[in-house]
Amino acid sequence: MTPLFERWPTDGRALVEQAVTAHGGAAAWQSVRSVKLGFGAASGVLARFKGYPTAFGAPREFEVRPHEQQTIFHAYPDARHRGWFLNGDVMIEDVATRQPVAQSRDHRRTFTGPEKRRQWNPLDALYFFGYALWHYHVLPFTLGDARFIRLVGDAGIEVEFAASVHTHCRRQCFFFDAEGRIARHDYVANVLGIWARGCHFWQSYREVNGLQIAHERRVSARAFGRPVPLTALSVSLASR
Repeated sequence: MTPLFERWPTDGRALVEQAVTAHGGAAAWQSVRSVKLGFGAASGVLARFKGYPTAFGAPREFEVRPHEQQTIFHAYPDARHRGWFLNGDVMIEDVATRQPVAQSRDHRRTFTGPEKRRQWNPLDALYFFGYALWHYHVLPFTLGDARFIRLVGDAGIEVEFAASVHTHCRRQCFFFDAEGRIARHDYVANVLGIWARGCHFWQSYREVNGLQIAHERRVSARAFGRPVPLTALSVSLASR
């Protein structure tokens, strides 16, 4: 996907172009077909509140197919099954037979009203983490397709994603480190509620298939535009 940068100012475009280079470059992004990472550990208030690890567990590894809008959870919710996020749909299949045992079309529609407060089952967690991991791993390469809103400080931008993009919310802010890598990512997790305002810190970058991938991800609660000392979610990943 080639960034369009329609109506972007020069400074905003320069930030994203530097980020694309810092994350591995456009050529590596265009050639990559999948990114596989092992699951290390998860903790935080959100994970416990939604039922981890009793109501749903973690995959052995996940695989993002960035150009196909797919995330695959291997050995999920157990060793005999595999979970798929498929452009908004979710499915859990039997590994041996390749037959679905649970599925839901357009699963986001189920997170409305009081249902946003429910404890998650394996399909719910598959949807949330499936779309989130897909979107994280197409960034910053697809930022230029979003609508530019404003510059934020010296090294940040606010953008608005199209309604067709599977992500937390339409308007999000990105802050870049001195090398141009994404260091902080602010958003509202709408499937949880308007209160779910997070500062997501991208840390411990390592190269995977030519791309720079954050292997430590920590989401802090956010109030008045600033992180507060409450860890909503912390996840560590491992290269395969």
